[in-house]
Amino acid sequence: MEKDTPYQLIRPNDAMRRQPKQDRSIKVVNAIVEAAHSILLEHGRGALSTTTLEVVSGVPKSSIYQYFPNLDTIVFEVYRLVIRTQHLKGYQEFPRDKEHTVLSFIYWLLDWSIEIHRKVLEVDKTLLVEHKGFLDAWQELDVNIAPESSTESFIYEQLKLCSDFKPSSNDMLRVHALGRAAQLMVYSLISDNIDFIDDPEFRNTLAKMCYAIFAD
Repeated sequence: MEKDTPYQLIRPNDAMRRQPKQDRSIKVVNAIVEAAHSILLEHGRGALSTTTLEVVSGVPKSSIYQYFPNLDTIVFEVYRLVIRTQHLKGYQEFPRDKEHTVLSFIYWLLDWSIEIHRKVLEVDKTLLVEHKGFLDAWQELDVNIAPESSTESFIYEQLKLCSDFKPSSNDMLRVHALGRAAQLMVYSLISDNIDFIDDPEFRNTLAKMCYAIFAD
């Protein structure tokens, strides 16, 4: 993580035992989450335990249990770390110096979402696919990365610069629908069949569906 930030819960079922508020406790939680991320990427879920976390993070088991009731809760926090990191990367690396059409922007938006899901799947495929209620990537961007400029505003600003964008009285509805579709359709489809994400037609199919939002 580039900075220490308070953790905000998504759902009660995934709640940490206590929320870190002081700098020291935030650093402890960050160390646990970063250690878990490293273990999961290098050795897989089978290697994740409080013992390995204690060794890699330097945080004693007793302190780990003060914040996390189980290993799944830690994995959810790793998911959120990955989402924040990938969202920030996409937000910063958007090719603003290139001319876009609505369709080319949609492809970029889908590629951004697909890449986020690929990175999250690298952490723990089973828990992500089986979990009912994805940690909302849209919310992660709004809360952690762009507090003064929501995802919706970002999408709208880029669309307005597209050479073939046609304004309408329902712009914000269309923008909101595009943002949600780009994220939730990716997750829904890979939850149904994880192999879809590697299908060459995956992004093309989603792009056609998203583009229909702007059809006259």
